[in-house]
Amino acid sequence: MRLARTAAALSLICGALAWPPASALAQAPNAPVPGQSSPAQPPAVAPTPKPGTVSVTTRAPEPEKWLAANDIKNKRRIFTCKPLACADKVAVAIVVAPSPTRHPNPQALEKFAKVDLPKSIRAGNAAREIMTDGADKVETLVSETTSLKGYPAVSNESKYIRGSAAVYAITAIIFAGPVMVNVRATSPDLAVAQQYLKEFVEATDIKVGPPLPPGAPAPANPAGPGVKPQNI
Repeated sequence: MRLARTAAALSLICGALAWPPASALAQAPNAPVPGQSSPAQPPAVAPTPKPGTVSVTTRAPEPEKWLAANDIKNKRRIFTCKPLACADKVAVAIVVAPSPTRHPNPQALEKFAKVDLPKSIRAGNAAREIMTDGADKVETLVSETTSLKGYPAVSNESKYIRGSAAVYAITAIIFAGPVMVNVRATSPDLAVAQQYLKEFVEATDIKVGPPLPPGAPAPANPAGPGVKPQNI
């Protein structure tokens, strides 16, 4: 059961690291994704998580600069910078999913960062590379362990090449107790992707609830009520 849960969780991570969607970055500079809206909202207050759960509240830095949409199929929230509001096209996707473990082993996390994750990213792009006769490629620039928001994390920087064009994907995977928070910024400009990955991670609020009483069953939804993105 634990192996199945781990495989499902890590499959979700790697699935989110496929080639950046054309709808987000392949349009005119800073063009909004069709169907998006960005109503002004007051600052959100992260709810207090219940025992055994984690409250994750996602916020866009400078909310007036961003359009937001729910990608229901892939269970993620996508923020796209409005026209002329950022130095280059940039989209940020956030996924909150159950973690395979509350306390990642440091050696296992190191192997995941340096070996397993880059391998999975390359495998996910292999079919596209074959179909395009090698025109589509992916290169791992950086993949390492780190600490973010006080939790163990993995940082990955990948370069997706399509013909003469390139898109950079900067990803942070935060292991916050029973959940993983996956934040990914994509842009044709490496510095822009790095900037907004950092800003969105800083704006994300993670609160861990108190431990469960002895003998209490684990909650069905460890992400708790705070998983819904707010303040966009």
